[in-house]
Amino acid sequence: MSLTLEQVNKVVDGEHHISDVNLTFEAGSFNVLLGRTLAGKTSLMRLIAGLDKPTSGRILVNGVDVTGVSVRERNISMVYQQFINYPNLTVFENVASPLRLAGTPEKEIIERVHATADMLRITEHLKKHPLELSGGQQQRTAMARALVKDAEIILFDEPW
Repeated sequence: MSLTLEQVNKVVDGEHHISDVNLTFEAGSFNVLLGRTLAGKTSLMRLIAGLDKPTSGRILVNGVDVTGVSVRERNISMVYQQFINYPNLTVFENVASPLRLAGTPEKEIIERVHATADMLRITEHLKKHPLELSGGQQQRTAMARALVKDAEIILFDEPW
């Protein structure tokens, strides 16, 4: 999957948050955005994910313009700097939540959640709730939720 941003701008209340960004990320690549605080890294990722819309410019995935496509229709996952877990759900249900939203069969949900939990070493915590976990375990839960859906693009906003 390739990702291209063409002349992407984001203006909020007359203030430029993103200005004339042109980037191309090649399929299979691993990329890092570096910059000072308030440089626009998170704003740019929110535009890529579809959580926000650019004021102007285009976002292309595999050459297809997804600028106006809703976040729910993009095959993108995002892990936030301040990780987000659903406190009333177990770790298993937190990780399974994007698969349930997609209508994945229960057998496949169980298999994929366990495989992802094994990879991130949180299998022993699947029956716990997020507030029973350490900060690192909570972050791995949020990462597992992003990874389990096998998204074309996975965005990590300072996950470590």
